[in-house]
Amino acid sequence: MMALYRGDIVLVDFNPAKGGEIGKYRPAIIISSNDDNEILDTIIVIPLSSVVEANAIPYRYPITQRDKLNKNSDACIYEIRALSKTRVKEKLSTVSVNELREVQRCLCEIVG
Repeated sequence: MMALYRGDIVLVDFNPAKGGEIGKYRPAIIISSNDDNEILDTIIVIPLSSVVEANAIPYRYPITQRDKLNKNSDACIYEIRALSKTRVKEKLSTVSVNELREVQRCLCEIVG
């Protein structure tokens, strides 16, 4: 199993999806802590969507393409999920410290 770190963008298998849940293989940002990622069998992620919506903060936050993330995407903050590490297929990239901070801020605003 590969090492998984907070801020990594990884390819995740979200199937099977139920109801309005996000599904299929898609990138996601790991937001669980490095300590938790090391000892637990699950991680907490925020899925990305290549359907980019303007002015959707705090529900979505824009992430520009980089490395193996082939398209500009939105972090779908409201779709936060805990899932098994076995669903992670590969590391695609990493978000910046500022991007991670903004994603966390958006999450806190939604659940606040």
